[in-house]
This record gives sequence, C-alpha cells and structure tokens, in this order.
Amino acid sequence: MENPWKIRSWLLVEPSANPAEILRSGADRIVADLTGPVESWRPLNDFWRISAEAPTPLCVLLPPVTSARTEAAVELAVRAGTDSVLLEGARGGADVQHLDVLLRVAESKAGRPAYETSIVALADAAGILSAASFRCCSRRLTGLGWQVQGAAVSDTVQLARGTVALAAAAAGVMAVDAVSDATDEAGLRSACIAARNSGFQGKISRLISEIPTINEVFSHQLPVGLVISKTSDPPSA
Repeated sequence: MENPWKIRSWLLVEPSANPAEILRSGADRIVADLTGPVESWRPLNDFWRISAEAPTPLCVLLPPVTSARTEAAVELAVRAGTDSVLLEGARGGADVQHLDVLLRVAESKAGRPAYETSIVALADAAGILSAASFRCCSRRLTGLGWQVQGAAVSDTVQLARGTVALAAAAAGVMAVDAVSDATDEAGLRSACIAARNSGFQGKISRLISEIPTINEVFSHQLPVGLVISKTSDPPSA
C-alpha cells in the first residue's frame, strides 16, 4: 500500500459521477459516496471497471456503523478491491473496531488477504469528544478526519480541527481535513494552509476544481516550529 502520509487530496463523488472525468481529476484518492440508498450504488459498476485500469486507488465512504446499510457497503467495497474505506460518523475507537470485524469477514468471503483494507475514521461530535479512544483501536486505522457543522472561523470548528490533529498525531496516523466551506480559490487556499499548519496531511473535497490547490498546498512541508510531532508509532494490533 502507498505511504498514507503522502495522500494530499480525497475527492468525494457520487456513484453516478462520470468515472473517466473523475479519474482525470489529479486527486490522490477517489472516494465513492455509499452513504445514500442502496439503489444509488448501481452506477458503481462502471467505476470499478475503469478504476481497475487507472493509477488512482478507489475508496468508499461508508455510512456510520449504526446504519443498516453498512455491512452491505463493506462487502461491496471489499469485493471491488477498494484500497481503503472512510467511515462517516465515527463516535470513537469502538466504531473502528466494529468496522474492522466487518472488513475481516468480508475479506474472508472475497478471498482477499486479511487487513488489506485500511480505515480512515471521520469523527463526529461524539468522536471528537472521545478522540483519545482512536489510539491503538485497530491496525487498519491509517487516518483520522472530522465532521462538524459550522463556520470555519467558529470556536467549535477550530476546537474540532485542533482536537483531531492532536488525536491523529497521538495515534500515529495521518490527519485528514474536512470539506471546506470556502466559496473561492483564495478562501480554499487559506483553509488548506491553516489545516496544513495545524498538522493535517490532506483534505477531502467534493469539487474537481479544488484538487489542484489542495495538492499544491499539501505538497509543501510545514514551516519550522509548526509541525505536530507524532507521539507513537502506527498501531500494530
């Protein structure tokens, strides 16, 4: 698997998106959104077919583990050879452990090697409040992101971002920034720089037009003195 610390951009797309266009976006990862109804997943067959010949690994965004659709989404992702899964609404390390078990079963059914599929947990408000629980929760965990509603400059959002950056550093995994609410390139660039300087290695986006800016900003090293050092190695179990 590619070094996860080099993943700068995660492009989140609907299953009905044009795969040829998406795969030319320049994003380091393409993430198919499987949080909608099962019926909305049908167009993914074209994605799987085209992505099998493309250099950009395909990932999926899963519904929270409490959803009745999560197990089916996991099995679909594993059968397709997905590089990694992003878990929406992660409430803590226990949710990651639950997903780990689902992936283990799905990998066995599909005849894939165990632990081949990695996890990026997107913490919701509960997950941010219990951020320490993500440390050593699963050997699959390679990244930690966040999902909190609010303006980018609000105290709540700033606290969420800082907490996730610190939790990721403590867990020895990459920190992935949330979708930006910026409406122009200058605002997006500012948001990316702020995230990078806070210790994030990459960012999620829903817009192809944002990928070049995200890649550019996160390609640069952090300024001296602004790096959040990892306090542990990636978990081995």
